[in-house]
Amino acid sequence: MKAATIIMALFGLDVFMIHAGCATDEPGASNTLGFYTKNINARPDKVTTAAYKACEDLKLSNINSGSGGSTVDGEVTANTAQGTNVTIDIKQAGDKLSKVTIRVGATGDNAVSEQLVDRIKSHLSWF
Repeated sequence: MKAATIIMALFGLDVFMIHAGCATDEPGASNTLGFYTKNINARPDKVTTAAYKACEDLKLSNINSGSGGSTVDGEVTANTAQGTNVTIDIKQAGDKLSKVTIRVGATGDNAVSEQLVDRIKSHLSWF
């Protein structure tokens, strides 16, 4: 009887974990525990520059960008008008492919994350 209870508890936890990652409207994007992730076809240094410009477009404040001259990773941080922290983490995911992870606030915000990805892509189309 104890074994059956443990198995059911683990199954319940498994179902909960599956639902903890939310689906997004955008193909190839995922939102897991507030981290919005999307692969973008460009080198990380170019994506970092585009992410900085995207933050400017959305009128975010306290925008900081850092890559240290690296072409394999980068990060952009900013704040919304309400003071919510926005972090955009960029890592190399392949040749001319970057994995972009966005976190808005403590729990994430799909709408803001999707706006940022759209603006990043629009700035990359200018290169």
